[in-house]
Amino acid sequence: MELNQTCFHSCDLKEEFKGKSALPHIQILSLTGFKPEDFKTINGQYNSLACYGEVRVAYCITRFFPLTMHRFGPWSVIRPTRDNYSDPVLFNENVEIPLAYCYLYDFYGISFVLCSTYTDSNGVHDQYLGGCFLRLYNSKKVFRSGVYELELHLLKNYKLKSLDDVVECIVDHDMDGKPRGLKELNHLLKVRRKQIRGELVATPLDQKTLSVVEPRIEELKRGSGKMFLRVKFEFSRSYPSLYVPVVFKYPVMPGLDEDARPEKWNPHDEMYFKMTRNIRTVAVDRERIPNKEMLERLKAIIELGYGEVLSEKDGDLIWQFRFYLANKFPETALATFLLSVRWQYPEQVSQAVELLLSWSPSCVSPEAVLELLTPTYTHPVCRRFAISRLQEASDDDIELYLYQLVQALRYENHEEILRSSKIPTLGADSEDQKEKEGIALKKTEGKADEPSSVRSRPRSKRPALGPDDIPWKTDLATFLIQRGRGKFRLANYLYWFLHLEAHEDTPSTSEVKVMFSHVLKRFMAALECGSEEHRSWHSDLLNQTKFVDGLYELVKRVHEDASKRIRKMEILKNLLRTEGASLTQFERPLPFPVDPNFLIATVDADSATLFKSTTQPASLSLVSPEGQLYRVIFKIGDDLRQDQVVLQMIRLMDVVLKKEMFDLHLTPYIVLAATCRHGFIQFVKGVRLSDVNREEGCILKYLQQRAPSAKDPLGLQPKVLETYIRSCAGYCVMTYLLGVGDRHMDNIMLTPEGQLFHIDFSFILGYDPKLMAPEVRLTKDMIEAMGGAKTPTFNNFVNICVTAFLSLRRHANLFLTMLSLVQDAGIKDIARDPMKARDFVKERFCLDETEERAAHRFASRIFDSIKAIVPEVMERIHTVMQYMHLCIWFKWSCLCRCAVDTCPQSIVLAIIIILLTWPSRPQDALELIFFYLYFGNCD
Repeated sequence: MELNQTCFHSCDLKEEFKGKSALPHIQILSLTGFKPEDFKTINGQYNSLACYGEVRVAYCITRFFPLTMHRFGPWSVIRPTRDNYSDPVLFNENVEIPLAYCYLYDFYGISFVLCSTYTDSNGVHDQYLGGCFLRLYNSKKVFRSGVYELELHLLKNYKLKSLDDVVECIVDHDMDGKPRGLKELNHLLKVRRKQIRGELVATPLDQKTLSVVEPRIEELKRGSGKMFLRVKFEFSRSYPSLYVPVVFKYPVMPGLDEDARPEKWNPHDEMYFKMTRNIRTVAVDRERIPNKEMLERLKAIIELGYGEVLSEKDGDLIWQFRFYLANKFPETALATFLLSVRWQYPEQVSQAVELLLSWSPSCVSPEAVLELLTPTYTHPVCRRFAISRLQEASDDDIELYLYQLVQALRYENHEEILRSSKIPTLGADSEDQKEKEGIALKKTEGKADEPSSVRSRPRSKRPALGPDDIPWKTDLATFLIQRGRGKFRLANYLYWFLHLEAHEDTPSTSEVKVMFSHVLKRFMAALECGSEEHRSWHSDLLNQTKFVDGLYELVKRVHEDASKRIRKMEILKNLLRTEGASLTQFERPLPFPVDPNFLIATVDADSATLFKSTTQPASLSLVSPEGQLYRVIFKIGDDLRQDQVVLQMIRLMDVVLKKEMFDLHLTPYIVLAATCRHGFIQFVKGVRLSDVNREEGCILKYLQQRAPSAKDPLGLQPKVLETYIRSCAGYCVMTYLLGVGDRHMDNIMLTPEGQLFHIDFSFILGYDPKLMAPEVRLTKDMIEAMGGAKTPTFNNFVNICVTAFLSLRRHANLFLTMLSLVQDAGIKDIARDPMKARDFVKERFCLDETEERAAHRFASRIFDSIKAIVPEVMERIHTVMQYMHLCIWFKWSCLCRCAVDTCPQSIVLAIIIILLTWPSRPQDALELIFFYLYFGNCD
């Protein structure tokens, strides 16, 4: 680097440059407008000893992103050179920032606090008079240079006890030091800095003009009645007269494609966008048609999966052909186009809004706009445009996506949500809203019909769009409340999803919980202030909460009893007989939260039971007024949100396949988590495959006894066989795509009608407690029920698997979007590493390969599972463990004796396995010990 170059990149500037210090340098010069008598009031009372001590300026480096504390590094304090009460108060302090340019990122700034002291009956206290902050880099990502007059905002209305409280207050209340409220002063200061830095062309009038500007600046400062702190930014103390700009640039990591870094920014980029993406290029871009090679490139860009980085070159290409893409590929190109927009430039935002208003609405499905609600798209234009399209979705579609839509509230503007207390209405108001948006659309269409000479005419620079300027007025929270008021089924699930996120046990920050709680209160207020039907819904939802809370307390008392399971079951039945009636003592039958179409009249105490498992969930039978039964499992002690999300994904996959006329006879039962510690599981009648093998010998015999047929070669009714094959294929595909683990025969169920389905989704996305678990869980017994691996029936099974896989693969972006929307919900296997979770699903869909290669790869996984030996061995060990469950101490003694008889090393291995796996999965620890003792070779 040489001193005659045009600019420095921040990542290249270390602590020294040419043997001299290159640390940023700031001079704190003087304070004007300070009047001690303005600060004599403390806590509403006059205090003559307030602002009595020496006035000081404290400063610190500040970080501008969400942290527990914005301050970075220690506070420093400077004192004036002479009497406090002079105006201006002179400091003339030289400050060297102790961080080199390469470590100062664009989210760093500096905060200044004007301090003094006051005395009362309790002694001497610090008094904080005013404060402000200033980012170290300006809006063009250039390190500041020159003299700044920083407006010190008054702090007397804030109860601040320390300097750290002050800096939090300054940042939270956006107390920027630039005098933006004084437009003339701010403009003169900005022009003066440019003139001193040599950025303006010198003219003979400069000397005369400057002689007028300086007094005018002082006049404006004193006339405003505000305090101003004068500071000067310099390149370094070693080079006080150097005005070469330092442009912020992230360091390029080894192996990373520099072109794929949207964070890299400099003034040249800004000028480039102003020249290529202005209103004058619209007419040319509107007529652009890509050639064959360019079209293939565009298709490759818009087919990038969710989460892929859009390079600057690809973004420019999408922008140039945006009108062509809007007409030819309105659905697939929408998200990519919005990624190409540089939202920090008002001109581009205005052009994007105009194009979105004319974007073909009939060609954009609700599932296509869900991606616009993910954390990647933060601008309100993207999110409100998505809501405008979701308004056309059916109630069934909204129900499918409702949990993700509630989670998307995390990425909305929380301050706007908390400020809003408006109760959304239905009917006429909704129609008025659509009419307003329709008027905006017609206006845009009218502009599109103007002559090209008018369209390409230069226009003045447009200001940034505010919330009132966006043509789509409905935000996500308002939309959810509107749809919830339209149908009770949606209202039911919306209430419980919001209730779950606002609950104290949910692993979210307090700010997020406050936001969810506010939306829940708005929703309940909207019901309470609505029609008579809405008021009855409001009452039903509150009664549901009482029912669930009462049931939780009742079952919790049963679990707290130290008796055995049989005794606990008697306690449960007795409690339901004596106290169960009070759970459902309401004015009318209660809609069940899991299935609002079922009305609860009472709970059948005689059929209540507890399952044989660690948590011993309760099986309950709910009785309707007509005497119909609805069996449900109420589980305490487990977080059911992961099961809820997985089953929702399976239900969504089922809907996607059925829309393509491909029914796999799945059983996506419903799970509803009331809190992170308890919830409901819909009971589905079926038997575990482990019980089938133990009682019937194999799956085929079980089905033959339930649906015999003398004509069929397998002795099985064709309809039942077809149902079995399709359901087995469906769950093979879906558990493979979602990486469902722990697939032993106790977690796979079978119905007499031939429907096979999976339960217990405690391990997903590749996490599995078993060793060498197969990617597709397909046992020899399952294949024998189809007639064997060398039959046309099995070939049909493989074809169904591959067809379902390819059909779902075409909607991979939808499932990746759904997964991304719940990445911050604290769900166990997703929250471990959200990026890894997304990459895992992308890898399972094999999106980097052609459709043929992806199909071949998945088919090979099916055949690999048939040949796998270890899963069968582990399954047998698991079965042995189940048999030995009632005699655990005997089991331990046998294992230890076996270990001693075989080899001493096995004891060490057993202890290691216990230490690693016992706390979370004790049964798996025993199985692993048994496996190694049985197969280990101890020489």
